Amino acid sequence: MRKKTLTATMIVLLLSQALLSACKKAETTGEGLKVSPEAHQKEMVKKSFEESKKAIAAKINGESITMFSLLREMNTIAPQYAAAGTQRTPELDQKIRTDALHTLIFQEMAVQEARKRGMKVDPEAIDREMENIRATTGPGDAFREFLARNGLTEQELRKTIEQDALFEMIAAQEIDAKITVTDAALRERYKKEKAGWKDPAHRKMTFEESKVVLERKVRAEAAEKRMREWEQELKKNARIEIIEQKQKQG
Repeated sequence: MRKKTLTATMIVLLLSQALLSACKKAETTGEGLKVSPEAHQKEMVKKSFEESKKAIAAKINGESITMFSLLREMNTIAPQYAAAGTQRTPELDQKIRTDALHTLIFQEMAVQEARKRGMKVDPEAIDREMENIRATTGPGDAFREFLARNGLTEQELRKTIEQDALFEMIAAQEIDAKITVTDAALRERYKKEKAGWKDPAHRKMTFEESKVVLERKVRAEAAEKRMREWEQELKKNARIEIIEQKQKQG
């Protein structure tokens, strides 16, 4: 299960590519340029961020997932799909888009369930995370530049941190707490796979030597399975509306 985090390195590359193209065109034609190209580009980025926050990609029980959130998630997961030398294609972009939206829908359902159960995040915990981000971005105006670069207000950043924390809180209950890995199960798994458990010197590893890594592997598989089960449970009572699909059909 991927832990949701927000760091000072977060950027929306997929959106920025389109912006850079538009800015270069404006620089070439001189259209609307009464300021420096750099300032003009920043203004274009700001406007595009604002527009992407107004556009809706999906609705979950009436709560909107914006195009801004979708683009940000696409940028987060994109490196997982790009092996060295992989060419970007429309098919790959669509795959990333579909998977990103799927992730956001699941996370929104989970956060809504957490709120329904009365889960709350301590404001002081949000304050501490804000300070961590400030420390990472650097002194002076760096934090404000970080917010502007990522199209966020301070309030929006705090909300993102809160949602991430709520997701982790309920996931701990619905996924982590429901996984049990016994020593007997690990031994059985080791027997099936022992031929493949070797150390860097290609020496066959004993059960005790492989146990820590084996348990981590088994827990990860169990977490993935439980997460998919939980997702289906959440979907049974959720109203999911994919806006993009409706627009294409229309």
